[in-house]
Amino acid sequence: MAALTACVVTVDAECLKEAWMRLGIPESKIEVFPFGVDPNIFNPDVDGQSVRQDLEIDEKDMVVISTRPFYNHGHYDVECLIRAIPSVVKSCENVKFIVKGSGPLEAYLKNLAEKLGVAQHVRFIGLVPYSEMAQFLSAADIYVSTSFFDSTSVSLLEAMACGLAPIVTDIPGNREWVEDGINGFLFPPRNHAILAEKVIQLAENSRLRTAFGRRCVDTVKKRATWEYCVSRMEAVYEEVIKR
Repeated sequence: MAALTACVVTVDAECLKEAWMRLGIPESKIEVFPFGVDPNIFNPDVDGQSVRQDLEIDEKDMVVISTRPFYNHGHYDVECLIRAIPSVVKSCENVKFIVKGSGPLEAYLKNLAEKLGVAQHVRFIGLVPYSEMAQFLSAADIYVSTSFFDSTSVSLLEAMACGLAPIVTDIPGNREWVEDGINGFLFPPRNHAILAEKVIQLAENSRLRTAFGRRCVDTVKKRATWEYCVSRMEAVYEEVIKR
């Protein structure tokens, strides 16, 4: 295995470090830092009003956004979010959902929203140019990720940098960034009922949303900006060269 002879193995999450260690790589060889985000692009000051207008979302509406692909049932599980929507809109009629992504399950997910009677609450927007992603995030109030597994999710970090309150699956990669009840909510994978409860809780509590969002911005500034991550990487390479 090439990693056994490498001077350093870099990973973007502690859970990946643990995986490499189980394969026999010494802990001393493994460095952890995320890919990070550019705070000049992703920040709470980005204006998302034009996106709301284009999607015909009222200023008073609460917006939940998902940015994961529509690939397979064993990974991103966007279906879990769609199945949570009926319970959410039953309690909070003014909630809208922006679902960004594409993939083999696109037709299935759209048909499911129709079948569940919630299509009018969902905006399937397809793919979004990277240069416009911050505007779409800033058009939302809550970020949801339903992924079964992940390391450090760049999508999550981008949403956190924009000040969104996150609701994400309770998996190791997410737990490294979201502390349940402190800067977001965790929910069991595949459990759309609990996901709906968490969305309702945040939709009805503006103070909690704001508190989560501020703490998320602080977390990204401390641990996940491009400047911070690149400086960490440069230090690792400099140390390798010195050796």
